Amino acid sequence: MAENLAAAGLASSVRPSVLATLEASLASGQCTTDPDALEAHAGDASSAVPVRPVAVVHARSVEDVQATLVWASEHGVPVTPRGTGTGKAGGCIPQAGGVVLSLAGMAGITSVQPEHGFAEVEPGVVTGPFRDTMEQDFGLFYPPDPNSLDRCTLGGNVATNAGGPVALKYGVTGRYVMGLTAVLANGTVIDTGRRQPKGVAGYDLRGLLVGSEGTLAVLVGLRLGLLPRPRAVISALMPFASLDAAARAVARSRQQGLLPRALELVDGVTLSRVRPHAAFPVDPSWGALLLAEFDGEPGTPERDLERFVDGLEGAGPDQVRIAADSAERTALWEMRRQMSKLVKIGTLGHISEDIAVPVGSIPTLVQRLQRVAEQHRLIVATYGHAGDGNLHVNILWEELTGAERAEDAAEAVMREALELGGTISGEHGIGLLKRRFLPLEQTSPVLSLQRALKSQWDPVGILNPGKIFA
Repeated sequence: MAENLAAAGLASSVRPSVLATLEASLASGQCTTDPDALEAHAGDASSAVPVRPVAVVHARSVEDVQATLVWASEHGVPVTPRGTGTGKAGGCIPQAGGVVLSLAGMAGITSVQPEHGFAEVEPGVVTGPFRDTMEQDFGLFYPPDPNSLDRCTLGGNVATNAGGPVALKYGVTGRYVMGLTAVLANGTVIDTGRRQPKGVAGYDLRGLLVGSEGTLAVLVGLRLGLLPRPRAVISALMPFASLDAAARAVARSRQQGLLPRALELVDGVTLSRVRPHAAFPVDPSWGALLLAEFDGEPGTPERDLERFVDGLEGAGPDQVRIAADSAERTALWEMRRQMSKLVKIGTLGHISEDIAVPVGSIPTLVQRLQRVAEQHRLIVATYGHAGDGNLHVNILWEELTGAERAEDAAEAVMREALELGGTISGEHGIGLLKRRFLPLEQTSPVLSLQRALKSQWDPVGILNPGKIFA
């Protein structure tokens, strides 16, 4: 690691006297070296090995971010921006000898402008409460709903271009980013984007920052688009006899000309592992499950669900269970959101991937994933946003020898997705854990151009170094 830091021109350690100059530029207590704080900011929700930073800066303002980056650029200290650490790709793992810049404390909703259809917020605002506030107080809808929405921050969502179940109908986070305020590595503040739906003036720097994982600039302000709230929503649970039948139902949904709000696929392996904890009866005979959601004007969701099921003809579900009320809807989706945690119970280790393929290739993909599990003698639990081709593939092992096979299996999963015209990451980003796979998807000229952009935005290389590119 020290050799890598030296090659990047960054400090491998920070002298106490140098750190003291950072502390002096911030309010008392904002820069801490408390061991508990360092430990709390060493890892994220991925399987990446945690790395303790030398200090954590708790930013409260744009000026705090500027001061930190100016100091880091002057002394060549790596800075890792961070929200609440819910990422799955190791994107906010600090570099040895570096500082974590926590934006979780910048959590204000600056303004809501219903007449213009947007809200302005700080990056530390938590996604779920923000969505609730927009609906309850303003009757507006902010669609992106990542699995960790009760903990993840809007800034982190933008940094990884996060998705979620309703991305099938409404799109991922980037669709709602109208503008961004960001601090460059040298402390300069820039504002990108617009305040109206249309705008084509100059290069789309806003779009470049979306999904850049903190490697180009630190996001300090977000302008997010809002929609009218759908008047009616229904959720339906549909078990199938086999995974293949459920996967074919997903592919057929596009042919029917229907666009559900969400269409989630859960395989039999996942069902067997969550059955003891399920909030509803899970029959052992179910080979797979679809969780579908439709929205629109009153009456429309029911008609769309009926069309969806009728269009499956002989390959339909064993039953259709519509959530009776909002409480039951919440219970169904809460179980879906807990799957990432529940499938890992009793295992020694796991690798979580989030590949995506064209929707029509979902049946072929699930067959190939089963083959990968058999070839590598591992457990592969698959579920996710099948309606837009994005599946979460959990590679699990229960014995000490499984870790090495799992690494090989992860590469096999990536290659299968790419062979089907897909991508190695649908919504988690690249971070540390997927950077070795990026050359499988992108050519050398494309990678070189991205590295050149990184060098232009961050000449010293202090911003989240080591992420995305190997």
